[in-house]
Parts: sequence; structure tokens; C-alpha cells
Amino acid sequence: MASLFPRKPASALDDPETEPKLVSLTDSEADHILSSVSSTTARTILALLYEEPRTASDLADHLDASVQNVSYHLERLVDADLVVVTGTWYSSQGREMDVYAPANGSLVLYAGPERVAPSLSSAVQRALGGVGVVGLVSAVVHTQWDGPQEPAPVAFRHAEPPEPTLQETLLTFATGPGGFVLAAGLVAICLWLGHWYWTRYRPLRRRTEGGKPA
Repeated sequence: MASLFPRKPASALDDPETEPKLVSLTDSEADHILSSVSSTTARTILALLYEEPRTASDLADHLDASVQNVSYHLERLVDADLVVVTGTWYSSQGREMDVYAPANGSLVLYAGPERVAPSLSSAVQRALGGVGVVGLVSAVVHTQWDGPQEPAPVAFRHAEPPEPTLQETLLTFATGPGGFVLAAGLVAICLWLGHWYWTRYRPLRRRTEGGKPA
């Protein structure tokens, strides 16, 4: 008979804002993590939990192993902060079972310089490069655009027209398609830079600084 009790608790993977766990190989925490996933069984359990939350008995059935063996590895994974008990499922007999799920959106072990957050200066340089491209495109559009030509006064029809002033040139550019292309491009670059900062740089930077020892 199907269970009348809930069997789908929420997990960390259901939250789109869950941040990855970033650990340097030179960090003392890395020793604990590597020790907890040193066996094939432990790594398989962690991989299965990233697919969906499971109970110890579900994992035992999938691995064709004993519940005691699976529970041993789950305890080690919990101690390493890789897995958490995310809720309770109930069997068809009404028996409570702990449900395990990953504690983080993903696990990243990295080696090399401690630079896990994206470079703000690199993003600004890319944005400035985009500004240069947009400026070039807008200039080409402006020079290729033949705007409405007003008839010259009779006195100037057989003479060279006067050179436009700087103010007139800028006004013509700003009110023409070249100015529109420039404005639209700058807005798009600012939106991209703001989105990158709030969704990528700031969260990873905060997590990196928060994970450093005081």
C-alpha cells in the first residue's frame, strides 16, 4: 500500500541560490573531506545524493550493501559537512527514516593561488573593451546615415556650406542613429556588468572571505 506520509523533503539542491563549497587543497578542511570520500562506496553515495535525496535503506538497496555499512559512510560524510539530514520520510508502515542530501550546491576542491572569486578588474576591462566596440559601431552608423537634408538658402546654393560647429556636430550625432546605437550599447554593457557583479562576483567573494580563518 502506498504511503500516506510525505516523502519529498526539500534539499539544498532545490534552492537555486545555494552556493558551492570551495575548499583549497592546502586547507585543513581538505584532509577531512578527502578522508571521508576515500572509498568508492562513499563517493558513490555522495554522487547518488546529488541526484536526489535518499534514505540509508534506499542507498543500501541501490548499492547492494548493508544498511550498517551505508550508515557508517553517511556519518563520515555528515562529519565532513558534505551531507546533511534534510528531513524525514515515512515508510508504508509509518516508520520514520532520516533523509540525506548534499549540504552544498556543489563541491569544488582547487589547487593554486587563492583566487576563487572572479576578477573585478578583468570584468571592467572587458566592459571597457565593449564600450570601444560600441563606440566604433556607432561612429560607422553615423557616417553611413544620410539624414534629411534641408535645402540650403539661396545665397549659399553656389557656395561652400559653412562648417558645422562642435555643438552642432554633437547634437546631430546624439539625435541620429549613431547616438541611439551608442546609448543602447552603453546601457546593455552596464546591465551586463551589474548582473555579473550581483550574481557571480559578490556571492563568491562573500563566501571566499567568510571561509577564511579569522
